[in-house]
Amino acid sequence: MITIEELKNELLGKSFPERVEISQEQVVVDVDTFLKIQFIEAEAWKKDLEKCPAYLRLIKFREAVK
Repeated sequence: MITIEELKNELLGKSFPERVEISQEQVVVDVDTFLKIQFIEAEAWKKDLEKCPAYLRLIKFREAVK
């Protein structure tokens, strides 16, 4: 499992397309805001990280931009 810190190192400060489709029903149109909010939510999550919706969205985003 990748940590939040590893995701931050991999995703923050990089250039991404204007629109990133992370699933059929989810398209990110403001990447900077999306990443900022997802990291805030993931860091505030106190339960199992693999069940955190924001963490799961970050993983989907990471896979979409590989």
